[in-house]
Amino acid sequence: MFKLPKIILGSNPFDGVSYLSRSQAKNYLEKFSDEAEIFKVIEAASKSGIKAITCAYNEKVLNSLDKLPQEKRMKVVPVVPNAYEYIRESSSKGLLGTVTDKLKRTDTFQKVKLIIKGTGQIKGIISKDIGTLISSMLDIELAPFKKHDVPAVILHGHIADLALVNDKREVFDVYCDAIRNTFKAEPFIATHNFGRSLPKYKEWNLDVTGIHASFNKKGFMMRPSAQECEELLEKTDKYILAKKILAGGTLEPEEAFDYVKGKNIHSVAIGLGSVSEVYHTLAIARAALD
Repeated sequence: MFKLPKIILGSNPFDGVSYLSRSQAKNYLEKFSDEAEIFKVIEAASKSGIKAITCAYNEKVLNSLDKLPQEKRMKVVPVVPNAYEYIRESSSKGLLGTVTDKLKRTDTFQKVKLIIKGTGQIKGIISKDIGTLISSMLDIELAPFKKHDVPAVILHGHIADLALVNDKREVFDVYCDAIRNTFKAEPFIATHNFGRSLPKYKEWNLDVTGIHASFNKKGFMMRPSAQECEELLEKTDKYILAKKILAGGTLEPEEAFDYVKGKNIHSVAIGLGSVSEVYHTLAIARAALD
């Protein structure tokens, strides 16, 4: 049976993402513009026994992971595509400039393959065929992770939920097939609407390994309601990787992990913004979940 570590390091703070406040997001962006600050948190997490991280492409994060001793190297669960990066960079570089920068991460063979692939599928891209776009971009998005141990890949919630709303089943089929057969990893799907997504995936008999969704005591980002999400959680046979267990930073770790305990949740991803937060939160997590 497929299994990830029980506690996984999240990377939202490294990417300047915070649900607590815009000022906190700004603080994260400023602090973690320094690669050394990222490494401090990752090193502390590693020393605390963390063996895996979820992250979208972030060169400073991957560089920091490479600095860990060989015996402490973390498994990496990429989140694709990096929606936040596209939004931030396209505002200054334009979409074409952003994609061009991403192409620089691939070797010559990959560039040629992508150009050929893109030329053959340009009609689909222009017509906003999301499934075609996902297929074309996976090579670019996952190229930087090829030297890492990648047991699973997560389809970003913004893309997954957009495809769901538009009833684009082909997006998920293309994605799951590519991740499993081309990249030899397990396909996970993130969602910000677990209550609607899970029943639809079941209706489609979607061959997805796991779901990355919000679960917390406050019902934060548990849509359409905490009750519906919890009822579906207990019945599903999918691997559940929980996120937002601290409810965007509004719950204390003791409350957060007490809520998770005993539920049909296989793993938890949690973003940590400082070394002291790492040691404090992970000590509580181990005490609760062990």
